[in-house]
Amino acid sequence: MISKKYHLLDRLLYTNKVRILFCLELIEELASTITKPKLRKYFTGNALDDMIEAFDAFIDFVAVKSNVEICRDPKDNFLLALAKDGKADYLLTGDKDLLDIEKFGRTKILTLTNFLNEITIR
Repeated sequence: MISKKYHLLDRLLYTNKVRILFCLELIEELASTITKPKLRKYFTGNALDDMIEAFDAFIDFVAVKSNVEICRDPKDNFLLALAKDGKADYLLTGDKDLLDIEKFGRTKILTLTNFLNEITIR
């Protein structure tokens, strides 16, 4: 989830009302994603380590045990398993395959913009 509204999420983290869930597979995907040509110019060699270090106080690492197979794109199923095992209220994504699911168990699947709108309304 790379977004220009990232700074709003950053501010929200400091309220201690949200946590970021990570698992090993998510770290591997992020490492792969930030090396893609269109994103490479935004990230240095240590970008992922720097990001994790910067957000360490807000991150919960989850040992994913669930096996989920409902997403059109099987590569995204691990995110649903992470949400399930981490008891996430929200899964923030720009991925259409995940957004089309809308809700998985207790987890609402939203874009960052829709999430920010929803929590502002509350």
